[in-house]
Amino acid sequence: MIIGCVRGCSSNCFYCNLRSAVEMKLLFLLFAVFSIAYCEDDPHDIIFKMTQAVINELPMKAYIPCTDEKFLYCQYQFNNFIGYSGSWTDPVALEQAIGTFYQKDLNGFLSLCHARTLLFQCLGTEYEACTSRLQFIKKGANNTNAYQISGLFNSLDFECSGGVIQATQNWDCLYRVWNSDGYQNAKKTCLQAFFNNINSGSVCIAAQTLAKCLALPFLSSVPDCSTVYDLNWFECERIINMFQIDDNCVNINCQVMTAAGGFKRALPASIREAIEAEITGAIASMKANIYHPSHGHENDNLN
Repeated sequence: MIIGCVRGCSSNCFYCNLRSAVEMKLLFLLFAVFSIAYCEDDPHDIIFKMTQAVINELPMKAYIPCTDEKFLYCQYQFNNFIGYSGSWTDPVALEQAIGTFYQKDLNGFLSLCHARTLLFQCLGTEYEACTSRLQFIKKGANNTNAYQISGLFNSLDFECSGGVIQATQNWDCLYRVWNSDGYQNAKKTCLQAFFNNINSGSVCIAAQTLAKCLALPFLSSVPDCSTVYDLNWFECERIINMFQIDDNCVNINCQVMTAAGGFKRALPASIREAIEAEITGAIASMKANIYHPSHGHENDNLN
């Protein structure tokens, strides 16, 4: 059988064709590995896409001016620092860019928090207005994406300010739990239950249950980290802060859970059952708990 030579292989046809085939396979393998690495999810990301009908029912604060020139300048500085070239209208792309800083080495997280501090200082007294849901809608995001982006910044505020001590002192455990099979399996189950139970009248209840659900793996997924109880509080708070925007869900809160704590002690055989049980009994207990969150700005400094 005669096989035609690859272009540029007029001599020593067999070996040239063989070399070209090997090179193509290597190129394909390299592309496949790169694609897998690029598409790998940030293990700690929580992207919840609630329906437009649900989000439309959540009150929005009256518009507070955000200076366009300042917004664009500070946005550019933040994007440049984190190596992001997209807009602030796509929560998935923005989360992926931010997620690259959650590395095994603490320095990635510290760099991200430094970028967030610079953004806070750059926007100054307009920070809250410039990272509000209404502001992102004015910049072209739909209501669903604007809600998520505002929640993303609010959660980052907590991580880098109100929860920064817990994160930095226990980063090894935090990173290992996020990357554990237990946490990743729980994340799928928790989010599925969240989507199954959410409607315009139950967003805050579902949010608190989701936060508790995602905090539970910190009690079991990595045995030598299971008694670092501050971290289940940290995880719960970072999730709740995604919902506590525009003065919504201010009555939900997090508490440190121990292995013998109430929610853990009553945990049925599966996490899914626990979520469903928690949603059933959550309304009455939450009404009795009035708690205004810090939104994670305790350690901010405008100077």
